[in-house]
Amino acid sequence: MRVVRASSFGEYAAWYLRRNARKDNSVLNAGQNHIETMRRLHGGKMRDWFNADTRWQIVELEVDELVDLVFLECPWTVKEGLVIKSGANYRLLDRVATNAMACRYLARPSAYKHKVYYDQLLAGSLKLAGEDRIAICSTEPSEITGNPSARYYLLDGVGRCLPYMILLKEQNLRHTPIEAFLAQRA
Repeated sequence: MRVVRASSFGEYAAWYLRRNARKDNSVLNAGQNHIETMRRLHGGKMRDWFNADTRWQIVELEVDELVDLVFLECPWTVKEGLVIKSGANYRLLDRVATNAMACRYLARPSAYKHKVYYDQLLAGSLKLAGEDRIAICSTEPSEITGNPSARYYLLDGVGRCLPYMILLKEQNLRHTPIEAFLAQRA
């Protein structure tokens, strides 16, 4: 992992809200308190330990760091066969991508958004950097218990990272470092 530069909670919140507004074709209120808006509207993209003591950086991830990111486990990721609770490291991005390939996830209508990202990544029109970077954070003890190889949780970017990892595994894309916000527990 290469540190690009220092960052902040406020920068992460503003970036996330800009990205979300762009996806929704809405306008971001320039005068709003980004951190409070994140807490109120996007609590799932935050951890309770995000505060003034949290260390924030922009980093670049190599493949060996990307494969060990803890993936989202929720009803839809389980239902789609992406997260299969069996054995150690069942939520790591590499394992989830293998599961997605095995069940032909991207061919399903329910995978529409991920398929769009897949096509954009394949065509080179989407790069996981800048406004399209991802966000990761220190793992929780409960996440490490089931995924002992994990060091970081994929906080934002599940939709972009899954197709990216599938493309790498298919050998249809060459890895270039991925840019990420990194929040580390103090």
